[in-house]
Amino acid sequence: MNLMMQLFMSMMLFAGLAWLISWGMVGILFYPKKPILGWQAPLIGWARNFNLTNLLSEEKLDTQLDKVMPIIDDKLDDFFRHRLTEKLPMISMFIGDKTIQQLKTVFMEELRQMFPKLMQSFASNLQKDLLEQMENQSLERLKLAAFTATAPLRKLAIFIGLIWGIISHMILNLF
Repeated sequence: MNLMMQLFMSMMLFAGLAWLISWGMVGILFYPKKPILGWQAPLIGWARNFNLTNLLSEEKLDTQLDKVMPIIDDKLDDFFRHRLTEKLPMISMFIGDKTIQQLKTVFMEELRQMFPKLMQSFASNLQKDLLEQMENQSLERLKLAAFTATAPLRKLAIFIGLIWGIISHMILNLF
């Protein structure tokens, strides 16, 4: 009877330890939200250290702008030929094809100069918003989803802990 009690206790000890370790490995990603002695949840620390503006180099922005320039050109052409004349009919008498081409050229040059600064500002604001949302709302939902998704793995950890408890009990009883 004493041997069965030892077997049961070692199985429960190892199963509980396995479950606690597996729960802790998932939980450590989300705790603590506010830094304690310099330690903060890795997800929040990663989000703070991740800088979107570094990803947007001048060369990449120029390449991306070159890809969308035909679309912008078409939109400007549509604007000057149709919408502007609908809103301000008097302008249509003074604007011809040459003027439209000159206006498009000026707007495209201005857009090319403004685009990198605009994207850097957008990335900076987006990063602030994402960090704020992660700290306030998304972290709780992400934590719930992570614990739900890892539930089968934690159950497997309990089972492995039970097996390990049996094996360790057998090894200890051999000596």
